[in-house]
Amino acid sequence: MAAFKDFSGAVHQVPLDIELYRAASEAGQSFEQHINHLYPTGANQPSAFRQILASEGINLTADKKTGMRASTVAEMMNGLQAGTVLKEGIPASRILFPAAIMSAIENKLQVDRETTPNAFEQLIAVDDSINSDRYERPILDFSKPEGARSATITQLAMPNTMLTITASDTSRKIPVMSLGMEISDQAKAATTLDIVGLALARQAAVERNETAQGYILSLLNGDTDQGMASLASLSKVQKAVSFDATISANGVLSHKAWIKWLAQNSTKRRITHVVTDLDTAMAIENRTGKPVITGDNPTSPRIDAIPTIMNPSWDFNTKIFITQDPNWPAGTIMGLDQRYGVHRVKSLTAQYEAVEALVMKRSTQMRFDHGEIVYRLFDEAFEVLTLTL
Repeated sequence: MAAFKDFSGAVHQVPLDIELYRAASEAGQSFEQHINHLYPTGANQPSAFRQILASEGINLTADKKTGMRASTVAEMMNGLQAGTVLKEGIPASRILFPAAIMSAIENKLQVDRETTPNAFEQLIAVDDSINSDRYERPILDFSKPEGARSATITQLAMPNTMLTITASDTSRKIPVMSLGMEISDQAKAATTLDIVGLALARQAAVERNETAQGYILSLLNGDTDQGMASLASLSKVQKAVSFDATISANGVLSHKAWIKWLAQNSTKRRITHVVTDLDTAMAIENRTGKPVITGDNPTSPRIDAIPTIMNPSWDFNTKIFITQDPNWPAGTIMGLDQRYGVHRVKSLTAQYEAVEALVMKRSTQMRFDHGEIVYRLFDEAFEVLTLTL
């Protein structure tokens, strides 16, 4: 039986069952996360999931030092020599196979932290997982706190309602996307887990890049399926010339306009990230009137009084996300406060059925199902600047 050592060194047997995938889905976790949550280990020890794989003789990757190769698909499907066979006649390795593949994919996707999908992860304020394919978006109404302030109250009196939270009138379905794999009997013995993980990770990386670009554009232009209006329809778009009347050409940005745009509405949000294309990012970099160092000596003994802003309402290190979407409008800069800007909801319901078909029906096909939506959490967290006159 699969086993692991806990933080005290005691060995525990872990009963593996297909229902663990359902339990993980209901808990809003992946199979690996669920196992590690149920069976905690010490800070300097391998996770319970990794130990369970090792106890069943499963190797996700080849080890050049020891000459140990990665386990093959045939071994995982039919059972490893040192592995456990469950009472249903199903090898434990077959149950672990989907989780092992997903772990291998995640490891490979996490290598490059500067790709578009991983950069998009930094824009997300709230990330939720739900055990359903339908989602009711919460509506946060701040109209009262914007029109009133806290007030003194008498004994046993209720305070003024400052925030109202309601559910959306429309329940929206989270679209489910699927990535399939089929392997022939002849290829099982020659195909290792690291090859499968590499191939699937490559496909997943391409899809994640396109998906991230699409999400970014929808935050600007809105999404009717999610009931999200465009920022332009919410009067969130302003021209650079409205902040600096000296701007006389399209595509030109001044330092004055840049700082005044960043500083506006600072009582409601602070722009931490901006999204734009490469040409407009260069316009930000080359903005007119940008302060530069001209060789001044900061250690000079001369008498001087350098002004310092005590309460800046802008970030001194605003991060720029470069979008490569050809549909992104030229000369457009979308700013957001990362703390309140983007909400992502993931659906985990489809995973169990796909895994059950592989394990119980002894199928040679496998689906990797996932579904998610992304929308603006607070419209007040967004601002848009255009470089058109």
